[in-house]
Amino acid sequence: MKKLLIAIFALNILFAQEVESIQKNRTLIIYKDSFAIIKEPILWNLKDGKNITFFNNLSPNIVFDSPLLNIEGVEVGSQTLNKNFYSTDSYLKKNIGSLVEVKPINDSVVQGALLDINSSSISISTNKGLMIFQRSRVEYILLKSKQVQNKFTPQISWEIFSEGLNSVTAELTYLSSGFSWKPVYKLQLSDSDSTAALSIDAEVVNGSNMNLLGVDIKVVEGLVPVGGSSKARNMPMVASRGMTMSERTNELGDFYIFDLGTNLNLRALETIQFPLMPKTEIGYEKKYIFKNSERDQKDEPLSIEISFQNSKANNLELPLPSGVIYLYEKDMNGELSFIGKNSLSHLYKGGNAVLDAGKAFDIIGKRRILNFDRQNNSEESTISLQIMNTSNKPIKVKAIEKIIGDWVIKESSSMYIKDDASTIYFPLEIQPNSSELITYTYRKEWK
Repeated sequence: MKKLLIAIFALNILFAQEVESIQKNRTLIIYKDSFAIIKEPILWNLKDGKNITFFNNLSPNIVFDSPLLNIEGVEVGSQTLNKNFYSTDSYLKKNIGSLVEVKPINDSVVQGALLDINSSSISISTNKGLMIFQRSRVEYILLKSKQVQNKFTPQISWEIFSEGLNSVTAELTYLSSGFSWKPVYKLQLSDSDSTAALSIDAEVVNGSNMNLLGVDIKVVEGLVPVGGSSKARNMPMVASRGMTMSERTNELGDFYIFDLGTNLNLRALETIQFPLMPKTEIGYEKKYIFKNSERDQKDEPLSIEISFQNSKANNLELPLPSGVIYLYEKDMNGELSFIGKNSLSHLYKGGNAVLDAGKAFDIIGKRRILNFDRQNNSEESTISLQIMNTSNKPIKVKAIEKIIGDWVIKESSSMYIKDDASTIYFPLEIQPNSSELITYTYRKEWK
């Protein structure tokens, strides 16, 4: 009986050298720079004295000098990274000179010695000479060898010294490439042209061949320097799924984290959209833009501009990360129709988002140069702008005029606003089935 207990005890110590699963989930923190931080919870049962412990469940895209073991109560003597694992290309590169068969698409198999392989081509030596195949035109490559190494993941081992039998918890943190995320916005405009439903998702990409099951996922807004680069840090932000906007405070130095949830699944080569923030009703403004420069004469539909304020009063109180935004609008039957896609730049608190929603079918602008007089040291021009609203809704219009040089407006039939040194605009409100005519004269002088 005593021998049996000793044997069981010895087996327990042996199995304790391998990692055991514990209750805490692994954590995936994805940055926008196409890399992620993976945090692995570990439990080891250590014997007295020297222990050699291992961890195998690593991403093949690990950054090898990044692993950090957070452990207390014991002494870590060394950390060894075993890079002796293979991807397909690295395995074939280890077998340069070996006999291979290459099957081009819609062609017969070619046999020869492997000379080189890279991301774009494969070179082999055949009895007819050197042959180079484009990877995109190859159906398969067959290595004529049965000795295939079966280790395809990296491994880390540690030399740990413990005083007595000890059950310790640790956390392994390391960087891995192959992961990315971006915000995806969807703005659903109502038929009132005043309110919209804004939803924001985080599109997470697992570009690795590693399955992550039951993982806690977070995403970080802001660019950090990686590989010696010094990228500027973006506007920080903070959010956490299932909380109100004001409760979302999870700050990471000068960066902030969005918490997408716990116990999530992200399989290899999978792209998933997780809610980044709850769907929110916001107010927006719709304007029709007629933009011209000095010499333009044209008849054209007006551009549609959608804008909204990033403010607490508009149910938005966080800096919004850059991403893509899809615009949808309800038609007369209440069905949502796609009306455009825009890139949304980083939007700070208090900022205004301006989106392009295409061209208006029944709002037409006409511009004419009624008079143009150029002298040796002066220039004077009279312009007419006519906006026709043939729709059944009242509209807001912004007629923008670009004038370059040292100019003044001599006279104008409508009130205008000077936007900057080379821009004025006329804010208009036009009733259904009506039109507005504007004439103005500008004068330039120079020496």
